[in-house]
Amino acid sequence: MPRFAEFDVEGLRKSSAVADFPWSETWVTLIRVDAKGVVRQAKSLTEKVSLLTVASDKDLVIASCPEIYAVDDLSAARAAVRASVAREMIPSLG
Repeated sequence: MPRFAEFDVEGLRKSSAVADFPWSETWVTLIRVDAKGVVRQAKSLTEKVSLLTVASDKDLVIASCPEIYAVDDLSAARAAVRASVAREMIPSLG
């Protein structure tokens, strides 16, 4: 498998530039390419949590919704997805 020194995402929009990025939406797919070239995707909230948990700064993580965005702030993405999980776990009142 190829080993990449660094991914160049200068030609992509950055997820951090979007206020309230729709991380939890099912129409947003996360794609991770690791330094060995292994590709993974995540569509469900559970899959997104898993993908972002193992992602490192050496990986390429992009979001497709339907435009392509480079996930340039993994910490913020993790926090947003975990917050979505927490909101889903709160039972609705009424």
